[in-house]
Amino acid sequence: MTQNVCVLLSIIVFSLFMGGCASIISGNTQEMTFQSNPEGVLVTINGKVIGRTPTTVQLDKKSDQSLVFSKEGYKPITMQLETNLDPWFWGNIVLGGFIGSTTDGLSGAANKYSPNQYFVTLSLKGTDRLDGATTKNQRGKAKEFIVANYENLIEDIKKGSGENLNALSSLLNIPEDQQDDSLQKIQVLSEVFTDPPTFADQLIALFIK
Repeated sequence: MTQNVCVLLSIIVFSLFMGGCASIISGNTQEMTFQSNPEGVLVTINGKVIGRTPTTVQLDKKSDQSLVFSKEGYKPITMQLETNLDPWFWGNIVLGGFIGSTTDGLSGAANKYSPNQYFVTLSLKGTDRLDGATTKNQRGKAKEFIVANYENLIEDIKKGSGENLNALSSLLNIPEDQQDDSLQKIQVLSEVFTDPPTFADQLIALFIK
């Protein structure tokens, strides 16, 4: 057997071995965490019950899935379970070629969930009619600030500090000794809810009672 033939066979074997690069390295499932306020909220994905919050589960990687949080006496929240392309998919194309990329595409390993944790706050049914004028005014000011300063606020949230973040903490009445814990929750919400008004509603529901 000539040296060129040996080299060619080695390349073929290596390519087949690496054919499922994203599948091997990232896997076809991903760990996901779901939390809520209040706890005990039912989590369903495409109509299938996943569990009650707080819960951490392994989910098959799929796209176009509907995520629903529901609890008796509260308004349900429905959203899409966000996915993007796993970076290992590109390594798959380089190393495994068409075979590897097709394998991952069919198995779902080409996708990954991002974010991999969700935290939502459910509102009581009928609370809109029961809110006092002072609370409504406070919520209105907070929402106006969040929407108007959204881009700068997001930058501060990512850094964990800044004037906009300080102003937000004041509007949401976050105590000094709860700043670190609250920042983590705010950062998670900012990743899940990228629409400014929806993000504002979630923050207000969590911090302004």
